[in-house]
Amino acid sequence: MKRSMLSLTALLTAALTGAALAQQPASTFTVVRPTQWGAYNLNPFAPGDQHLLPTNSVIYESLFYVSTLNGKVTPVLGTKYAWSKDNKTLTVTTRGGVTWHDGKPFSANDVAFTFNYLKQFPALDTSGLWKNGLTSVKATNANTVTFNFNKANTPIFQYVAGQMIVPQHIWANVKDPVTDTNQKAVGTGPFTFDSYSQQALRVLKNPNYWMKGQPYVDAVVWLATNSNDAALLKLLKGEADYGYVGVSDPKGMYASKGPNNQYWWPVTGDNYLYFNTTKAPFNDAAFRRAVSQAINTADVAQKAYAGVAKPSHPSGIIPAQQAQWLPANASSLAVKFNAAAADAALTKAGYRKNAQGARLGKDGKALPAFKILVGAGWTDFITMAQVISENLKKVGINTQIDQQAWSSYSGGLQTANYDMGISWGWGGGPTPYYLYYQSFSPEFSAAVGKTAPSNLAHYSSPAITQALAQYRATSDAAAQKKAIGTIATTVMRDMPWLPLTDRSEFSLYSTARFTGFPNAQNPYNAGTADDTPGARLMYLNVKPKK
Repeated sequence: MKRSMLSLTALLTAALTGAALAQQPASTFTVVRPTQWGAYNLNPFAPGDQHLLPTNSVIYESLFYVSTLNGKVTPVLGTKYAWSKDNKTLTVTTRGGVTWHDGKPFSANDVAFTFNYLKQFPALDTSGLWKNGLTSVKATNANTVTFNFNKANTPIFQYVAGQMIVPQHIWANVKDPVTDTNQKAVGTGPFTFDSYSQQALRVLKNPNYWMKGQPYVDAVVWLATNSNDAALLKLLKGEADYGYVGVSDPKGMYASKGPNNQYWWPVTGDNYLYFNTTKAPFNDAAFRRAVSQAINTADVAQKAYAGVAKPSHPSGIIPAQQAQWLPANASSLAVKFNAAAADAALTKAGYRKNAQGARLGKDGKALPAFKILVGAGWTDFITMAQVISENLKKVGINTQIDQQAWSSYSGGLQTANYDMGISWGWGGGPTPYYLYYQSFSPEFSAAVGKTAPSNLAHYSSPAITQALAQYRATSDAAAQKKAIGTIATTVMRDMPWLPLTDRSEFSLYSTARFTGFPNAQNPYNAGTADDTPGARLMYLNVKPKK
């Protein structure tokens, strides 16, 4: 270990320049990143792939952190919030005793300024707050901000909560916040930016941070690699403490290689087989349901991910949210793999077989070989499609695997130019509402040939649309659960998609030098990547081993 850390120190010395190197931090938490980052940009309004990794994880802070795993709300610059009785006014109490990195005090005025800044420069409003009912944001005193809406839309809280807050005394003088690279970043976060190169980034502990005694480490360093394999090697060699690295077998390839090697891959989404509901026979719910029953999702998961990922719940609701949100009758509605029952259900629905065992359409003509759209070279999705093809052949349905480059793959799904297609859910959040809203709301669909933002099945249901509206209009937990129950049961009955396998986050970490990582026993964040707001909680909680 001493040899590994010595080589790491040499690497950092070569990669990082500046006077700060004259005084090495007492403890440095090292993150390996299987990517090459871009230009020196610390603009918190810039998209995530344009600003550097520490920007919105340790330099700037939001009002609250809302876990996409279980919906838990953690106070940050906001300490509490409340909706009015008509759910059109959100009142947030901001934290006192906070200072910006330059020593100036933070207040509710900075919060109001930030949100009004989004209105002034619409290109910054990437969550569409001002397009979705927000009418005014005002600081009523130094510690209170009110958000007024022209309609009830309580799920918008997640986007209010997650907006990075900037200091008014600096950004009011920025002429073009869309393109400004903000290289002298001033935030309220636990670390300040120190050094930049294409090989390594470093931030240093904020000695005046508002959480007394935290963070426990003096510096965080990000190291760049050109591949997952290279990142994994640095972890195995003890040259990094954490990496968000996707590998096919985290247990066999990492955890089993050393006593301090651990991983936490919480499920935050699913992979789906989407049906193009704009064309026959996929516009027939009975056909979709029978096809779904013919597919062995346990086998799909085992062969695609060697048992690391499990088969999804038929509702699409992730495991951490099922106890709270699944309706009582979910089990009775769930499609269960049964090839014989699927064969009989297809015949009953009007899709009988001919003498050769080929499945016919309702018009008596043989069904064509349907294409299963996947991304070109995506081995996990290709494997899933192979299993699905084998399953469907047993009930008289022939398929072909259609590999397409990203543009035609995503474009095919979005424009309804496909039969069946495998993809992840293009939506998700702290409750099932966000997945269902982005997946099935009519506003996210489009006519055939036009681009649907995220409703890839091009499916809508009056019952779902009404239930989504009911959820938005209330902040009452019981009423929201009832709405989700309606949506889940409708989805499980109509099967516009078939949930195939879980999708996980990819956190690998070593406890050789640090403790306090999030895990299944202490899921204080959602296991998300090292440049996300949730990662801030990891950087605050990891402690050097004594």
